[in-house]
Amino acid sequence: MEIKGKNNIFKISLFLIACFAVMINVNSVSAEELVKNNDSLIKADAKIVHGTFTEYFRKDGVNYIPVASQYENTTLDFEGATNREPYPGINPNNGFRVQKTAYIKLSDTGTYRFLTSSSGATQIYVNDTLISPTYPYIYLQAGQVIKVKVVHTFPSMASSSSNGQYLTSVYWNVPSAPLVSQLIPKELLYTTEDLAGADIVAPDKLIHGVFTEYERRQGLTTNFIPVASQYEDATLDFSCIYNKQPYPGIDPAAGFQVKKTAYIKLTETGSYKFYATGSAQVQVYINDVIVQNATPIYLQAGQIIKVKTVAPFYSAAQASTGRYYYDLMWTTPSMYLNPYALIPKELLYTTPDLQGI
Repeated sequence: MEIKGKNNIFKISLFLIACFAVMINVNSVSAEELVKNNDSLIKADAKIVHGTFTEYFRKDGVNYIPVASQYENTTLDFEGATNREPYPGINPNNGFRVQKTAYIKLSDTGTYRFLTSSSGATQIYVNDTLISPTYPYIYLQAGQVIKVKVVHTFPSMASSSSNGQYLTSVYWNVPSAPLVSQLIPKELLYTTEDLAGADIVAPDKLIHGVFTEYERRQGLTTNFIPVASQYEDATLDFSCIYNKQPYPGIDPAAGFQVKKTAYIKLTETGSYKFYATGSAQVQVYINDVIVQNATPIYLQAGQIIKVKTVAPFYSAAQASTGRYYYDLMWTTPSMYLNPYALIPKELLYTTPDLQGI
């Protein structure tokens, strides 16, 4: 498959192929088995090698009903929020479950320990055997490929943290460092047991999303040095758990900056307001002009506006709630008297012609 787009931008965003997951409807048959056994579901033109097979469930009474499953370019950890759907159509505050499965090729022989830190409830399975939380140890051998499944369950809004987050971090202790609990990096996680990667269908274009720029802080100054930029299947908001890199090679505690740009085609004429809140002092630009929080802006229906956010994070103190984050919200003319609302991804375009990249 040839991905179309602007060549200069395309070069810095090759890995996006791995970020788009193939969606599989889930019924009584295991979604993972469905993917493996039914070739008609997939016309492979790309692979996700490192990542997880993720299944999403909504709560219905005491049961959890499958909604969707997909391969994702993620770790075994989970991060969500009370004001965002973990998957389209799932209300997080009514309860939900996320299952993530990956394979790891071990490099050490000896006793491993698996544990989690979560605002909800979690279960860890190694080779389909439940790891006891009271004795989370298992003896494994170097060269062995193990299957690790983590079940993240959040029965209600009460399962969120004090700052409105649904969070789980998955740790392990390996034989070569038995006293150190470490997050399991994505580079060690494989989507398939043969380590060759899962076949997926990658879309020709990314239409809805943002262009994101990552920068690291230059020493103790207020300056930032560009590290990478890419198109992302994401919103204008940002969230990163305190102990994770916002982008590979960037130490969040040393300071970093995130810039996001998207285009919106307006459907109403009148007064708009934009409001950013979070652990950073976010600058919001409309058509390259900075606007202050909650300042009315008159815009017209049919107009395509450029929205850009610049969020500097200078130190770990800005993750006092457990994450670096900001939310960008707005009010439109028809919701002028209503509370601010997040801007949905479906309204965000990666290019001003709305055709995608």
